[in-house]
Amino acid sequence: MLDEDYQNRIEEELFALTRARKAQGDKVVGVYCAFTPRELIVAAGGIPVPLCASSNEAVSIAEQDLPRNFCPLVKSSYGLALSDTCPYFHFSDLLIMDATCDGKKKMHELLNQIKPVHILGLPQVADKEASYQYWLQELYRLKDLLESELGSKITEQSLQQAIQLYNRIRQLKKEVFALNKGNIPLLTGYEAQLAVDPIGFEADLPGYIKRMEQVIEFAKTRGGLELRPRILLTGCPTTSLKVLEIIEESAWVVAMENCGGLKTVEQVDEEDDLMAALAKASLKIACPCMSPNQRRYDLLAELVKEYNVDGVVDLTWQACHLYNVESYPLGQFIRKELGVPFLQIETDYSESDKSWIKLRVNAFIETL
Repeated sequence: MLDEDYQNRIEEELFALTRARKAQGDKVVGVYCAFTPRELIVAAGGIPVPLCASSNEAVSIAEQDLPRNFCPLVKSSYGLALSDTCPYFHFSDLLIMDATCDGKKKMHELLNQIKPVHILGLPQVADKEASYQYWLQELYRLKDLLESELGSKITEQSLQQAIQLYNRIRQLKKEVFALNKGNIPLLTGYEAQLAVDPIGFEADLPGYIKRMEQVIEFAKTRGGLELRPRILLTGCPTTSLKVLEIIEESAWVVAMENCGGLKTVEQVDEEDDLMAALAKASLKIACPCMSPNQRRYDLLAELVKEYNVDGVVDLTWQACHLYNVESYPLGQFIRKELGVPFLQIETDYSESDKSWIKLRVNAFIETL
């Protein structure tokens, strides 16, 4: 069920649905980070689409303008935009950018020469009242922009409905990964990643919900996997599955804290003022762009215990200074405070270092 054919089929269905909606006048809004509340886009009648790319072929195109020693995620995303070879970017009418890292911030300026860009200015500290008030105003600015660009009023009812849909999606993401809390995991890391991935345009949220419900039922019916060491994968977004696939040659990734995984499942309080609730929930994302980033330490401590983890692997894309610098104190914390082995893998999207990564991962797993 959960393989490349499954992904291709869903992509084709969503692409066809998105084209039909665009023909009716709906607009596609590209997003590059989990901090952007997709609820506002959906409430305005838009179609969100994540644009962080995984193509290594696009990297060389981006290097016409960007430094070689730059984040592969940023280079891949920019290269696809520059070459206009990505249907998700091609069909986007507006780009929403979060000022999370220097690489993305400067990419925003270049992309603005191709498509309209709106930048959300993130606070640098998450747990201050001033940060919350500032971020709330940024979301109101986004709300006004979406209403203007998409020609649709975001009502209390439409926002409530969008929040309910995404809360259900976040709950199901937790349930998908929770299938691996027992002694015998029910999903491989690859399968879990595919299950929680919206797979392109978010043009059919009820369908997205139904797919995750079907995956949960499929996993329970199929039964458990063979016993292997249990790995928690943390770090940068798993836009390239290279490291995940290498780990699962000899172990199971039972949980992923990365963006798109268990880092981004905070429920939005439906009883609170809705805009305030969106601001509060999104500021709880445990991203290294916030300093200090205690939430990540607390979340990983919970996950290590809940998933009975044997080892933690920290994925760092080259030139991602936020994750790279944070990896050292995080590794100290996981080894000394949690008593769990820790391995950092720094890599890019190319295949050139696969043998080296395999050596390091296999040596790490043999010690567990």
